[in-house]
Amino acid sequence: MDYRLENLSEDDFESLINMLCQNVLGIGFVSFSKGKDGGRDGRFEGVANAYPSKTEQWKGKFIIQVKHTTDYQASCSDNKFFGNKTGLVEKEVPKVKVLKSKGEIDNYLLFTNRKETESREEARQYIKDQTGLTNVDIIGKDTLHRFLSQNKEIVKQFGLDRFTMPFEFYDKDIKELIVIFHDTILRTTTSSSTLDRPSIEEKNQINNLDNAYYENIILPDLDRYENQILAFLQNPINVEYAQYYEETSSDLKRIIEANREQFDDFKKIFSFLTNYLMEKEPDKLKKYRNTIPAFFHFMYYQCDIGRNR
Repeated sequence: MDYRLENLSEDDFESLINMLCQNVLGIGFVSFSKGKDGGRDGRFEGVANAYPSKTEQWKGKFIIQVKHTTDYQASCSDNKFFGNKTGLVEKEVPKVKVLKSKGEIDNYLLFTNRKETESREEARQYIKDQTGLTNVDIIGKDTLHRFLSQNKEIVKQFGLDRFTMPFEFYDKDIKELIVIFHDTILRTTTSSSTLDRPSIEEKNQINNLDNAYYENIILPDLDRYENQILAFLQNPINVEYAQYYEETSSDLKRIIEANREQFDDFKKIFSFLTNYLMEKEPDKLKKYRNTIPAFFHFMYYQCDIGRNR
């Protein structure tokens, strides 16, 4: 589940971490306040409820810091975070050393909405080596998503369900289908089919899709791709990928319907689906940026997604 934490403000992200810390550390967690150096620390003293686990809790004095970014692609490997003298981790080490010398810290937790990479462990070890602390951890986007999946009330409180839908279908299936289709599109033949469906005008009205979007965006995509996609899916040698298509479109239809109230018109669903895939692997999928939305338009026109009544 991708909760799109980059869409939160810095203050909201800090408040979210505050609530998570109250769950995993304890109700005595003191929320973030600005220090003399402008940094914002959260504090807790005692035995953690469930950190790093319910059976092996850390104890003592905790200092918690938060580093938020609005960059969806940001990771712990970025130089801005760790790897040079101006990185965020490097800047925090002297502050942690001061706290250690004063006996004000036993455990250090750094929360960030960056992707967790191998550099996360390198940064964690660097902080331990430089400060002499034994208990140090860096909690990134991947771990935060797991925490949030277990705390749905926090998700709702911060409106994170506005930014995402529970896409727990195998997006690799549709990605692979799109890639294979794109690579073979020029070798397929054309065909046509008769669809048992409402008129497209009626379908658009049911799904609150405006006529301008249909005529200027969907129709050109259908003119370019529809017959070729049909030929690809109907070719016996592509039976495995046709099955991918059926399973994925069925999952999408169910998920879209369950979350329909989050979108006031269907073109926003098209945009969300396209961005969801593109942001997963932007470098790999950028050459398919025209094929991907066309494929969703094809699903809609075929009545595989969207309401039909």
